Amino acid sequence: MVILVFGGTGLIGQEFCAHAMMNNHQPIVVSRFPEKHNIPYQIIGYAEAAKPSVQRMLSGEYAAVNLTGASIAGKPWSNSRKKYLLESRLDIMDRIELFLQQAPQEPDVLLQSSAIGFYGNTGDKKVDEQTPKGDNFLSELAQKWEERFKKVALEDTRKLIMRTGVVLSNKGGMLPRVVKPFKLFAGGTIGSGKQYISWIHIQDQIRAMMHLIEDKYTHGVYNLTTPEPVTMKTFTRAVGKTLRRPAFMKVPSFVIRALYGQMGEETILHGTRVFPSRLLEYEFEFIYTDINLALKNLLVKQKEKK
Repeated sequence: MVILVFGGTGLIGQEFCAHAMMNNHQPIVVSRFPEKHNIPYQIIGYAEAAKPSVQRMLSGEYAAVNLTGASIAGKPWSNSRKKYLLESRLDIMDRIELFLQQAPQEPDVLLQSSAIGFYGNTGDKKVDEQTPKGDNFLSELAQKWEERFKKVALEDTRKLIMRTGVVLSNKGGMLPRVVKPFKLFAGGTIGSGKQYISWIHIQDQIRAMMHLIEDKYTHGVYNLTTPEPVTMKTFTRAVGKTLRRPAFMKVPSFVIRALYGQMGEETILHGTRVFPSRLLEYEFEFIYTDINLALKNLLVKQKEKK
């Protein structure tokens, strides 16, 4: 099956495309600047939707995945940055909608990115897909993103929303940033240590995405997180144990607030204890539910390969 991947040049996108090819699918990355990327998959621009070659590829069964959106943790959240984060998500939906409407037929399924930030700061309360949205910036951002997606004019397409947690990968994201101070013998707990991290191994992330695409009975919203979220204290201790480094250092909350402001407050100091109820109901089987095994796979095996 052809799978259009909007935003396929990022961490999750490239891993997903590789997984799709290994499972006999044909990933096609759609990018605003296709000439800037050197990736081992076919890549096209948004303006190429009407080209005969693209029209032929989209004349049969195909799926679409939207992984676009500016990085939440890239910069502190000034008012202009907040506006950009929202616009980067909503404006690209207009482009995607137009692209798909130019195809000979609608995609069978459209899988849309969102985030567990939707739930806000929930402390140690266990939340799932039935939990209402929170009341901070991340929850407002996710809600508006999802609302725009629901308005996409594709009546015959099965629409799915994936609220992704902290994706653990040794190639990018949160994990390398956490690991760096440990390698310098300066690792430890960030903030109170009580805030929950709802994580997912990169392999389970892309497997779950493919599961949702291939299972034609799936629909609606799904949390893409492990069934076993951990506190920041447990997480950093597990990193230290895996790397055989101490985890006695502590970064106080006020330091995070001083350095990163609201962005640090909501992405680092706040916590969300998320459970993937619907994913489990649809019989998805995780490979990694234990944080120690996940970190061993990502950090120890990576070192052994070198």
